Amino acid sequence: MRIVFINQVSGTARIPRAVLLALAARTQKLFKQKMRGKSLCAVFASARESKKLNSKYRAKKRATNVLSFESAEADELGDIIICPEIARKESGAMRAGFNWWVSYLFVHGLLHLIGYDHKTKSEENKMDKLIQKIICE
Repeated sequence: MRIVFINQVSGTARIPRAVLLALAARTQKLFKQKMRGKSLCAVFASARESKKLNSKYRAKKRATNVLSFESAEADELGDIIICPEIARKESGAMRAGFNWWVSYLFVHGLLHLIGYDHKTKSEENKMDKLIQKIICE
């Protein structure tokens, strides 16, 4: 799996590349068929950019912690957009480490790209268990 990292907020946050690469590899072990030979883009974006994308694609006029966009290209999974400003606030409120929370958000976005969702409580529970399994493996 190839991941392109783009940090649009390099002055305020560092992408934990090694951690995210390891998580992508763990996820790929579980979902070989869906991920084999695919690439994705992981972007750290500002709250302003997150709000703009969330408004445009989800009709929600606020910034959000993570967004994922599937690709129409056969060799690409898509894009995962993480807002480190929001992730930092959330991790502080939860008393969790920033890198741990970014890891959670990354895997959450990755699972969306391979077809998982959380529209129902059952789907949410299944997705959350998968995230925990991948992160804590």
